[in-house]
Amino acid sequence: MYFSVNAASDANGRDKGDSPRRHCFMKCSSQNLGITAFASISLFASNLFAAGFAIQEQSISGLGNAYAGGAASAEDASTVYFNPAGMSLIEKPQLHAGIHFIMPEAEFTNLGSTTLTAPTQGSDAISEEEALVPNLYYVAPMNDDLVWGIGISAPFGLTTDFEDDWVGRYVARRTELKTVLVNPSLAFRVNDKLSIGGGLDYVKADAVLSNAIDMGLVFLNQFQLGGIPVNAQSSALAGDIQANMGGPKYDGGLRLEGDGDGWGFNVGALYEMNEDWRLGVHYRSKVELGLSGQADFTVGALESVLGDAFADQGGGVDINLPDTLSISVFGNVTEKLSLMADVTNTSWSEFQELRIEFENPSPPANVIPELWQDVSKYSLGASYKFNDRLMGRFGLAYDESPVPNDEVRSPRIPDEDRKWISLGLSVAATKQLDLHFAYLSIIVDDPMIDNTSHSAGQRLYGKIDASVSLLSMGLSRRF
Repeated sequence: MYFSVNAASDANGRDKGDSPRRHCFMKCSSQNLGITAFASISLFASNLFAAGFAIQEQSISGLGNAYAGGAASAEDASTVYFNPAGMSLIEKPQLHAGIHFIMPEAEFTNLGSTTLTAPTQGSDAISEEEALVPNLYYVAPMNDDLVWGIGISAPFGLTTDFEDDWVGRYVARRTELKTVLVNPSLAFRVNDKLSIGGGLDYVKADAVLSNAIDMGLVFLNQFQLGGIPVNAQSSALAGDIQANMGGPKYDGGLRLEGDGDGWGFNVGALYEMNEDWRLGVHYRSKVELGLSGQADFTVGALESVLGDAFADQGGGVDINLPDTLSISVFGNVTEKLSLMADVTNTSWSEFQELRIEFENPSPPANVIPELWQDVSKYSLGASYKFNDRLMGRFGLAYDESPVPNDEVRSPRIPDEDRKWISLGLSVAATKQLDLHFAYLSIIVDDPMIDNTSHSAGQRLYGKIDASVSLLSMGLSRRF
């Protein structure tokens, strides 16, 4: 049967609506109300600001350096996320909070999409949805050697939202993933040079997938296989479907909403080579998420024929959030100038397919090939201390895309290699309070899509012009 769901369907504290039948699946208990409230303001824009659907914007001070020293800098409480061992360098209780304002744009230009052999009718499309992404960290020493901390952040997420009648509607309309990470952590100073740390990762996630379904192709397939009796009425209907091939007359649709949670862990080590230079290593495990919820179908003009096969029902999808490994170096070259570098590997090969299951046998489970590959991000950064109150930051990064080729690239995640240019400024407002500001421009290689594998009978062929900018602000408060 022709059916596709996804596609048719020194400030470290020392001294200083696609379906008319939409159902809410969400269960908000007293234990998760706080996490849900945090998720409600984490409305993520297009994934263009991170490879795959990772969100690397986890600290305002670090963003100014393109996170080049992520696992080694340990400049403030955001080290909870980048390397909990770095908490050993924070000698006073400290809070770090920030918010990122993300301004993305992805514009698709059709270059010859087809439905079977007919041109697919529909407009080009723009997905642009500004978003706010917050994060919050707190660190407090317990004694000279032991420090605890906690972070609340959003490590993965995306939103792409295209018009209902666009040419790629059978592959994607709306895609949304929201995650919230709660990360309690401990750090222990082994000796004057070595610190170790680790923490638990609790991830809560909500997701939405929607797309059009070409019910005309479903009908023709069943008609040819004998699943629909041949008579004058069905033959006339088949002829009309053929005459309107590629058009919206016989469109239906799907909207799948689900939520779930999962557990993981992270560990790190920080080695101080001397008073000025240190090396950090950090590993964060994968998290397996089983998202379940409600699948709502619309059948449209063929409701009387196909309605029973597309009844609203429970549905779900499993998503593995990948593990990451970071190696960073940070050094004070002079009293004013610091340099840093980082390599972070993300195991996106965990994401080989998107499998969408349904409660009933009809429609069958939909398996969409993704075939992602492991990738790395390379960063270099510098900080310059103009005076006792003002520090400037600069960073460059090259971020590889896990999508292997144009044939499996989807407008849900129109990913391609990207380059980062970041600027930042930290201001010591008082002895206890630092203010952080950052700007990031991401230059994205224009993704091409030539996809025939995500929706049976459909070829989506076109180019996406993509860009994104970020403005971020936050603070570090020592107590």
